Amino acid sequence: MKNQADNNHYSSDSCNATHQDLLQVFHSVNQALFVHDKHGKILELNDRALKMFGLNRQEALQLNLSRDYFAPRTPLRKLSKLWPRIRAGRSLTFTSIALNPGSGVSFTVQIFMNKITWNGREALLTSLSDITRHKQYETRLRIRRKQLAAILDAVPIATFVIDHEHKVVIWNKACENFTGVPSEKTLGRAIDSKIFYHGPPRQVLADMVLDSNQDKMCRMYGDKHLATCLFIPDAFEARDTLRMQGEDRDIYFLAAPYRDMQGRVMGAIETIQDITDRTRVERALKASERRLREVTANIPGVVYQYLVPGRGKGRFTFVSDGVRWMFGLDPYKVLENRELFFQGMDEEIRNRFLQNLEYNDDPDFLHEFVFSMDLVQNGETIWIKNRALSRVREEDGAIIWNGVLTDITQEKRLEKMRSEVERIVRHDMKSPLIGIAGLGRLLLKEDISEKQRNFVVTIYQCGLKLLRMLNNTMSILQIEQGTYTVKDERVNLAELFCSLHDELMPSAESRSVQLEYFLEGKPLERQDTLMVRGERILLDSLFANLLQNALDASPAGDRVQVNINRREKSFLVDIHNQGAIPESIRNNFFERYVTHGKQYGTGLGTYSALLIARAHGGDISFTTSEDEGTHLLVTLPAPE
Repeated sequence: MKNQADNNHYSSDSCNATHQDLLQVFHSVNQALFVHDKHGKILELNDRALKMFGLNRQEALQLNLSRDYFAPRTPLRKLSKLWPRIRAGRSLTFTSIALNPGSGVSFTVQIFMNKITWNGREALLTSLSDITRHKQYETRLRIRRKQLAAILDAVPIATFVIDHEHKVVIWNKACENFTGVPSEKTLGRAIDSKIFYHGPPRQVLADMVLDSNQDKMCRMYGDKHLATCLFIPDAFEARDTLRMQGEDRDIYFLAAPYRDMQGRVMGAIETIQDITDRTRVERALKASERRLREVTANIPGVVYQYLVPGRGKGRFTFVSDGVRWMFGLDPYKVLENRELFFQGMDEEIRNRFLQNLEYNDDPDFLHEFVFSMDLVQNGETIWIKNRALSRVREEDGAIIWNGVLTDITQEKRLEKMRSEVERIVRHDMKSPLIGIAGLGRLLLKEDISEKQRNFVVTIYQCGLKLLRMLNNTMSILQIEQGTYTVKDERVNLAELFCSLHDELMPSAESRSVQLEYFLEGKPLERQDTLMVRGERILLDSLFANLLQNALDASPAGDRVQVNINRREKSFLVDIHNQGAIPESIRNNFFERYVTHGKQYGTGLGTYSALLIARAHGGDISFTTSEDEGTHLLVTLPAPE
């Protein structure tokens, strides 16, 4: 009997201990727990429930759960209707509005209900979790999501956003228009890959970015220009050709993850841009550039375009393949770095080149200049002629030069050789010509017949003309080419005309024409000082040609007058004779090879005279009539 009693006592103690343990667990649970019957009468509640509703145990047990703890028209107010389902073994979970019995303040709770046995009879266990803050977060999230959706709807780029479960949360208007799929068919669902791709279901770029699955991205988009985005961390971009709404389009994708404040990935965003038109333009530009390169490759030299957006700035925007053969440079590297082109030039030539390609005082005018440079690869010096035409770009005022660089090294070598040959020829021919002219002048002093005198005068004049031509051939050629620099000398016109007078007297005497010289209306004296700026040998040729023409055109027995007048910064030399210039040559009097009525005339005298005058910064003009004769008017600058 004693053992039986001991066993009963032990069993009772064990049950009490278990009950106490269960009560301890019951009260330590973080959710509010209510044990109640099917009518809402509270049989027990835990400490968390007392704290949630701000009641003491005695107050709480006197209240009815369905009537006093919940707002009207909530599911708990109809507990009797829920009881059959719970009694059948179902657990219920739902959200409801709880009510603080004391203050009347309501809050949102998550409810879990199931059937239990309490003190030997059926009862319900209801747990409540306050989700007010969670609901607030959800409300804010919905508001922000709506705001973001409204913002993205205004974005013209097709954009969609997926959450961490790969479900679409935003599908903007541009995305609807681009794909033809309305947002209601995509929101809350995983992306349907058939919107973009035919065949079995697959992930899109945003899905792979969300999973950080780069291996899969490489497999799926490796041949689609897949690359990391330079501007957005962890973002990837790709290109593909897709058939959208029955039309093949070139598409650019950009997908990136988005994170919360703690840096946790919350989802991914993807933009889709139709770049079909841009791709077509790019292809057309590449084809155009290819054709341009093919055409310019057959043009001797280097064809280029040089852009000057502002003073001190400039770059090549096109360089033909000729730069390879002329300078040994890669045209694409020259486009990237213009200094490669200038590396063989000394600083002065480099600055001259850049200055010529920077200023645009006279657009649509062909600018030409010549420069030399040393080739880097072999140190050889080459000569380059640049011919460039400029225009101003209307949209920003930038200057665009279109030009051609031509290698004239061989021409320079030939010119040098020709110069040497001409120098030798001039040297070898000068002595006999001086002798011929000198002998002719001596013969004119002898007693010879009129017919013989005419022959001798012709010999003398031809000898002098040949001497002047030999002396000036190279200078005139360089003046024509714009490469001649006039020597800055001080020439006395009085002394020059006195020398020419002695030289031209035989021609004047043969025609019985007098040569007269005046300064400001008074006879010119050899000791007068009339200094002009210029090169003596060229000025000798200028006035000798004009005076000889005047003598040839003057009527026999008449006179040729030279009148010199000072001006503020120049001298005006008026060479007058009574002959009139024939009407047939007046309009082109100074052009090359224009002559009239001269048996041995070349038509180069007045042409070279005009070139020389303009090279000195002066000019020549004329007036002519049957009554007044001809005035040749030469203007030359005076020394400063």
